[in-house]
Amino acid sequence: MLAILATAGRGEGRGHLARALALAEAAQEQRVPCAIALLRGEPSAAERERAQAAGAELVAPGGLPGDLLPGQAAPLAVDLPDPNEAGAALLERATVFDDRQLLASPARVVVQSSLPTWTPAPGARAGRALVGYAFAPLGRSVLRVAGERRPRAEGPIPRVLVCFGGSDPHDVTARVGLALAADRRWSLDLVVGPDYRGAAEARGLAVVREPPDLAGRLATADVAVIGAGTMKFEAAALGVPAILVAVTDDQLPVGPQFAATGAAAWAGDGREIDPAFVVELLAALALDPARRAAMARRGLQVVPGDGARRIVVATMTETGREETE
Repeated sequence: MLAILATAGRGEGRGHLARALALAEAAQEQRVPCAIALLRGEPSAAERERAQAAGAELVAPGGLPGDLLPGQAAPLAVDLPDPNEAGAALLERATVFDDRQLLASPARVVVQSSLPTWTPAPGARAGRALVGYAFAPLGRSVLRVAGERRPRAEGPIPRVLVCFGGSDPHDVTARVGLALAADRRWSLDLVVGPDYRGAAEARGLAVVREPPDLAGRLATADVAVIGAGTMKFEAAALGVPAILVAVTDDQLPVGPQFAATGAAAWAGDGREIDPAFVVELLAALALDPARRAAMARRGLQVVPGDGARRIVVATMTETGREETE
């Protein structure tokens, strides 16, 4: 049994639960039963369906995996904004996502897939560290679409997918989306997540909320304008060039470093940036097929797509070393 502690709390985004579900799907492929406990928040209907399809039990908010499973030695993964919330006793036997490098105690395995290096905070150490974008856990729907990927046919105008995460608490969707939608040099597919409460629709923008075919929509886009969270890995694995726009503080340090790989372009802080600048970046990329092709090739190299499987295997085995890719 693999237990996963994650969150879907309002304002925390949906990325932590998305990664938990990706691990559950990988665990199912490894024939490992899985339970996901949420510290905060509720799964959406689509997230519940994903969990059910993966054979994963979803536990009500507030439950801890150690309380749910017989014995305290069951393999455990922790994916929280601040992993220290789980407590040192759980962390010392867990696989811990440490995106912001806040971990302050020992862990059995540390995953740092948001940056190319892991710099432990004081008190943190890992029996094994999985470091780099190759360990980004991608969901089954993305991997399936990636496996079926065909050469992209050029249309009369570029297709652009815009999505700023599950909640977009500062409403970058409306702020930037209005400027992008006003330009007729491309067709726009504007996607919002289950927690989005912004003003895009009130301002006349046509949005699609949590579409079940998001991976397919992303794969057929010529360019994606997205938040600098989990979705940047999905775009890269699908060979889709992306412009990254930070929508939260924790995306500010990770966006430029991922863009430095050549798999994406960095726009800046979407809460402050002039939307006209994003339009200029998009025009330069959307109207340059050669640059888009080079960026797509680089994305496929940077994010091979098997990160979830590798994390599950590391969690279920007892080895002590660092892997960096």
